[in-house]
Amino acid sequence: MLSLFGCGGTSSIPSEGVFGSKWGTEGTGAGQFDMPNGVAVAPDGSVYVSDYDNDRIQKFTSEGVFVNKWGTKGTGAGQFGAPLDVAVASDGNVYVTEMYNFRIQKFTSAGVFVNKWGTKGTGAGQFEGAGGVAVAPDGSVYVADTQNDRIQKFLPGP
Repeated sequence: MLSLFGCGGTSSIPSEGVFGSKWGTEGTGAGQFDMPNGVAVAPDGSVYVSDYDNDRIQKFTSEGVFVNKWGTKGTGAGQFGAPLDVAVASDGNVYVTEMYNFRIQKFTSAGVFVNKWGTKGTGAGQFEGAGGVAVAPDGSVYVADTQNDRIQKFLPGP
């Protein structure tokens, strides 16, 4: 614990709040960012970052060593329209929400495209700004459908 001295005496904050390290600079190269947005840590300790304006996902070790990147601007499989958030399932698969393509994409931990779903709209499985994403232990995928003011749950496939 760390002690802080201020107007009211002494208070403590947990040691987890202590700065550990940082990595990255502005740019388009490996390990550089242009509006990093979502961050997820895989069961193996790998760190995935959604690089919003570079339209890609970057993978690092837990120490910040660049491992891999994938994605380009576009609407095809494996391409992105402003990747907003990223989540990693217990099996290592990576899920990415896209603000402007109104969908979710699923990749292997190496960045190989697996599947995609979602379109623009207000119906079930449609989005008006796919935002935050989380994967439950059972494989269900939860997505914050930002401009529709709702959360959508998707069940794991066979």
